[in-house]
Amino acid sequence: MSDITIREVEDSFEPAPQIDYFDQEVQAGRMNSKTIHEYIVIVNLPEDWEEVHEYIINENEIDGIPNRKINCSNQQQFSLRSAIYEMSKEEADILRTHNQVEYVDLNPEKYPQPNMSYTKRYKKDVAFNKPLFPGGYYSPSTVFTNGIRANWANITINDPSSKPFTGVGIGTTDTTNQDLFYSMTGKNVDAVVLDTGIGILHPEFIADDGTYRVHDIILDGPYKVDPDAFDGYTETITIDSVDIGTRAQEARAREWWSNTNIRSSEFQSLGTITISANYTRILAHTKNGHNSIVRGHGTAVASQIAGKSFGVAFGCNIWNLKIYLEDYSPIQPSVGLDACTIFHKAKKIASNDPDPTLLCNSWGYVGSTGNTDGVSYNHHYRGNNLTYTGTGITTDIPANSGACRNIKAWTMTGNSGTVIISSSSSGEYSPSSPSNSSSAESAIAAGCIVTAASGNKNQKFSDKNDPDFNNWYNNSSNYINRVGGVQKGFSGDHDVGKGSIRVGALDCAVEPDDEKQGATKFSLRKVNYSNNGPMIDIFAPAEQTMAAAYGTNENSNNLVREDDSNFKDFFFGGTSAACPNTCGVIALYLQSNRKADQGIVRKWLYNSASKYDLMSDPIPNAIGINSTTYWSSYFNESTDVASKPNQSYNLRGSGNLRGAPNRVLFNPYGHDTSESSYTDKGPSISGVVVSGLSFQQV
Repeated sequence: MSDITIREVEDSFEPAPQIDYFDQEVQAGRMNSKTIHEYIVIVNLPEDWEEVHEYIINENEIDGIPNRKINCSNQQQFSLRSAIYEMSKEEADILRTHNQVEYVDLNPEKYPQPNMSYTKRYKKDVAFNKPLFPGGYYSPSTVFTNGIRANWANITINDPSSKPFTGVGIGTTDTTNQDLFYSMTGKNVDAVVLDTGIGILHPEFIADDGTYRVHDIILDGPYKVDPDAFDGYTETITIDSVDIGTRAQEARAREWWSNTNIRSSEFQSLGTITISANYTRILAHTKNGHNSIVRGHGTAVASQIAGKSFGVAFGCNIWNLKIYLEDYSPIQPSVGLDACTIFHKAKKIASNDPDPTLLCNSWGYVGSTGNTDGVSYNHHYRGNNLTYTGTGITTDIPANSGACRNIKAWTMTGNSGTVIISSSSSGEYSPSSPSNSSSAESAIAAGCIVTAASGNKNQKFSDKNDPDFNNWYNNSSNYINRVGGVQKGFSGDHDVGKGSIRVGALDCAVEPDDEKQGATKFSLRKVNYSNNGPMIDIFAPAEQTMAAAYGTNENSNNLVREDDSNFKDFFFGGTSAACPNTCGVIALYLQSNRKADQGIVRKWLYNSASKYDLMSDPIPNAIGINSTTYWSSYFNESTDVASKPNQSYNLRGSGNLRGAPNRVLFNPYGHDTSESSYTDKGPSISGVVVSGLSFQQV
């Protein structure tokens, strides 16, 4: 047996002109105003849907409703306020005039998106750095090419099936130099980062014209939707001694949320929340001063959504909302979500065509199961009430602990043949947090698109039909395999495809070429720590992706920027990174599908923004759900260690998807389809102790 070492690891570009599908069909002689096609209909409010639906499918004499029985081809049970109907363009035009109808258009799933032309993003080759291994082993090169270190996630999601970093994780290259194509930028989409605050001065967020792209929901949102309430209440804002321009007075902005009397009349019925005087621009954006940003987590997240070098949607509007996490903020997460709901509803009042609101939540609550040596713990596992006895050792999983003591671990064979087993804390899960779930549900119902990092606990999120759905720890109200908090975002049954869009994380390494554990060589894989299970919607690049660094206590691998040496970048990770990379792709879709709701976005994500069956799954449900290795850290060197140096495997229970879809994020707007080298194959669907809020990646 080899020596074994165990380590603990805790530009403002315009899209090309678009050609309307209807016009194309008319010109080709295949369509006229009476031709029947599928149209998606979205009503204003969930409570409007049943009434409008009954009008449409029955004959009537109602203004704004076609006077015939119209077939509903898809009721979209997953959606609160939309369905698909078969009608003509004439009838669709009539329906658009109804006062309870928000949006009518051709079904985007069935009819082609507008023709687009593709443009080079950077106008030069840039460096896409990707580390060899997770957790900081074998420090990656961090080269510049033409002054830019780009985010390897962007090149991967442009075509994950091409395996652009095949060699990474097997001791070969960790950098590729190239440019990217784009056709959408996320323009006029409001991406909101609920997190630790965003550093407004970081070069990732400064537009080519020198303006500062980051705004704050609490302090700038009221001014955007209700400018009349701020006549005489604006001021010049300075952040870290830099003039960022004229914006709303802080005190007036805070008061707008709670005092309906200062609002314009049309906004007075939106509801109120109380904003403390302690919520300031210093709190939200600056490194200096009392209660300034300490952690750069929010800055990193924002940069991967919309940063000019790192973000997919580099043209979208960036909105900050600093909520109470590990850094101080007077706003609890549920209140922050409520603020986003009010903001979105206000936009719908202020405009007939409001900018879509996309919420990125790379945070969640953490609970822990016990493992004190000799102590007994009660739990329920697949129909049986059990106890286990703690071992006192993180990597030593107690017998009969079932799903309670998940471990996050991977193995690696070093240059000298030494086997490294890297592990982190085990026995973590997400408590229910009903207030956050309810607030996320309300935001979705209002029309916001809500995404959430699934979590970094190697926890299984079960649906109601899964054998682990009723597993609990300590008491029968503390379920450990059910999705909760902002990751939930729904009420009622745990059905797949409901609530928040939950994102799992992909590793920076790929599977080795000796194909043990049933893995296919060079296939993508879940990071050992990523949550999993049937309630996960999609997996996206995460581990050691490039992001903007800002906080005063950032990681030790900070990398000085070439465009401004006062700022740094760093390698980011966790599902915290997977979520914003997914948000960026969704923002591109929302740019041209501005009325899409949560259900429509999720379905588009599944059908058009995914590639299937690219991930390894060492112990799939069908084979190993009753196997002891399904959960455990059981180690067998002959099967769990790569035969060649500088290759790695996830350790058994850390690697399998546990019923999660083998679905990887794909950017359908990132290709020059005229190039013969590109082939889009499309989808081939074959009594709890809470330790606090956490967003840390392993």
